[in-house]
Amino acid sequence: MAPKNSFYPLLIFVLISSVVIGQSYSDIINRLDRQLKRGETSISKVLSNDSLMYLHSLTSFREIIKENAKPEKIIIASSHEPGTKITVKGHVVDKKGKAYKNILLYFYQTSDSGWYADTAAHILEKEGDMKHARLFGYLKTDEKGEFSFETIKPNGYPKSSITGHIHIQCMVSDSKSLTGPAELHFEDDRRMNKLRKKEILEEGNLTAKNTGTAKKPVYEYKIVAE
Repeated sequence: MAPKNSFYPLLIFVLISSVVIGQSYSDIINRLDRQLKRGETSISKVLSNDSLMYLHSLTSFREIIKENAKPEKIIIASSHEPGTKITVKGHVVDKKGKAYKNILLYFYQTSDSGWYADTAAHILEKEGDMKHARLFGYLKTDEKGEFSFETIKPNGYPKSSITGHIHIQCMVSDSKSLTGPAELHFEDDRRMNKLRKKEILEEGNLTAKNTGTAKKPVYEYKIVAE
């Protein structure tokens, strides 16, 4: 049997290891932030990099993506991500049809398995999913209020009737979000039916048909927000 006081060196080792790992993460994230600001890399390259996927759930990592967001088409899934590659396009306007220019969009989704995390359908219930989902992105609308990004088509949660969807949030500032649809759904989802579509629309969310091809699906949404 190990002496009782052997616990303390082990505890110190664990604490030191945690600090070192934390510093390592911080160094990598700070370096990525500098590269993004200098234009040495792009949000697409960072978010679609398999070797950086372990950082995606970290708040500090997500903040640098948010801070460096701009009006541009981005890619949020790597080329090795399982699932059908799709393009999502949108146009954000107010009730009078006026474009919302240069506003920040945040979106996150499940994987082809219907999971927000690498290892489970959910992370820390809904709030955890929103703040830590592995597949996510930030960008800004352009002068016409339009945006576009490439991802994989999400699947609904395992053992449920929920259709695959992408959560979206439109923000005019850190403290103010616009009121509008919170989810983007797909009319060709394998779980979609008339009742489910009716529920989605009644909840104020959106569905879209594939306007691309079977191999290169494109889904376009008109988002009316206020």
